[in-house]
Amino acid sequence: MHRLIFVFIDGIGLGAAGDDNPFDVDGLSGFERFSGGRRWTTDTGEISRSERTLFTQLDATLGVSGLPQSGTGQATLFTGVNCAERAGRHYGPFPHSTSLPVLNEHSLFAVIEATAFANAYPDRFLERSRRRNRWSVTTRSCIQAGLSIRTIDDLTRGRAVSADLTRAGLSSVAGVELDVIRESEAAEHLVGLAADHRLTVFEYFHTDKVGHAQDREAADARLASLSAFLDALVDMAANHDITVLVSSDHGNLEDLSVKTHTRNPVPLAVAGPEPGVFASCRSLTDVSPAVRRLLS
Repeated sequence: MHRLIFVFIDGIGLGAAGDDNPFDVDGLSGFERFSGGRRWTTDTGEISRSERTLFTQLDATLGVSGLPQSGTGQATLFTGVNCAERAGRHYGPFPHSTSLPVLNEHSLFAVIEATAFANAYPDRFLERSRRRNRWSVTTRSCIQAGLSIRTIDDLTRGRAVSADLTRAGLSSVAGVELDVIRESEAAEHLVGLAADHRLTVFEYFHTDKVGHAQDREAADARLASLSAFLDALVDMAANHDITVLVSSDHGNLEDLSVKTHTRNPVPLAVAGPEPGVFASCRSLTDVSPAVRRLLS
């Protein structure tokens, strides 16, 4: 039985090399092991393949004018349906009303049995979201599919992962004292969760926030942390024959000269036993069907 870890990183595209692109630096080995040792820029080329890895570029514009947004981009990524086209525009950060029935019927959370959403959420976030009925694409998809949203208690038991990986920033948000851990320990917890599920999704959203802030120091720190996490994750997943998939919903962080999203392509990176299943992916619409093929 195939098992997959889907690491969704919000707001990372493939941009031009240069000083405004925090991916155009040395030392991001966790990213570059997917791309044959090459930096994640538009210079990487259309596709890079090896026996166990694949790296390619995905169109995130979806044939719609304007800047891609999280709501329609994520809904498209997790369903395979062009939700920007259905809405008539790019929309975010929450899912558009026209995306809700699509998520209910077609999201990976709904159609793949034994799916887990690894992120842990503090009680105050869940209470506020219920009160406002404002959920992200991933959390709403979980609710619609009848999946549990993991809590701080799950996190302390090693059965969830903090959105910042190390838990360093979560204590103040959650209002509880949490032990800070290394990125490799977060990877270990994610692989442990994936061992019990066919599909395990983890969402990292701090990249999009840093991109909007145009904060180079924070961008470098976030990418270094993610790189350490991905390095450990790929090695640990390989020991269990678990495939690791990394992708995004739209560009942002790769161009710190602007505080908005971009129309750049986004990465699709795969490490595992059968990366060729994803070789035909060219758009956000292609990812979910490829995941279903791998796990069928």
